Amino acid sequence: MFRHIALIVSLTLVALAAGYAMVPGEREQWTMLVRDGRNQEAIAALEERYRAGKRELDAVLHLYKLYMAFADIDKATRIMRDFIADRPDDPAALAMLAKHYGDIQDKSAEVRTLEHLFEVAPALPVARDLLAHYRLAGAFEREEGLLQRLLASQMITANDAERLGLMLAARGDLYGAREALTRFDEIANPERAIGRLALFDVLVQIGDKTTALEKAASWIGYWRRAGMHRAAVDNPSARLVRMMLAADETAARRIICDPQRTGGPGRAAQEAHCSVPELDADTDRTGKLEARDEFSRRRRK
Repeated sequence: MFRHIALIVSLTLVALAAGYAMVPGEREQWTMLVRDGRNQEAIAALEERYRAGKRELDAVLHLYKLYMAFADIDKATRIMRDFIADRPDDPAALAMLAKHYGDIQDKSAEVRTLEHLFEVAPALPVARDLLAHYRLAGAFEREEGLLQRLLASQMITANDAERLGLMLAARGDLYGAREALTRFDEIANPERAIGRLALFDVLVQIGDKTTALEKAASWIGYWRRAGMHRAAVDNPSARLVRMMLAADETAARRIICDPQRTGGPGRAAQEAHCSVPELDADTDRTGKLEARDEFSRRRRK
């Protein structure tokens, strides 16, 4: 008899526990409401949890998405701002807030959030977004400041290093331009010429002609192998040769003629009459070699 009573009590307790376990909790309740498309009820349930301080990431995101689905921008923005206030240095949360501001076309708030995100977690994609905003807004000082930070942290791309170098050279910061353009020279495709021509000019202007000519020799070698000296009259090889001759004609001719020397008798004659294919190409097309400046612009007579 006692065993029978104990069995009945045990079965009753197990049934009660199973029944309690099957009752959906708060999370399951709003999840089912969202699943069933009962959005207004889901919003009410999620708002109640939100006001109670239960701000789990998935619940906040669902509430935010529901508000956005109903085009309730003010409440959606409030949800995201409060969420960030609880996690001021969370890169994922800041990225979500920046995306929200981008979605609602609040550019100034988006830029502020991206700047905060870059301070918290510097990353090239964030910097790329910021640079795009700065350029569209004409905020070139802020763009330059960010490019300087990217250069200092070795995160800068070849395009941005070239742009920074040209910006600094244009306003007379030759040493800053040298640093940026040297980085460009290190990481850019070897066929890219504009930044390298600018680097040569900067090196000459600061008095480092030796380095300028050494770099020019390596560029000329590649461009000749790539056939870039035959591309057009105004080709980068010809421009670089003219710049080299203007900087130091004796040293430049020695560098240009070195690959053509064979040694032995007649070496002086070889040096005096060595072929410069880049300039020969210009002469063949125009009948004469026009005077040009370091950036290949025709000099005024």
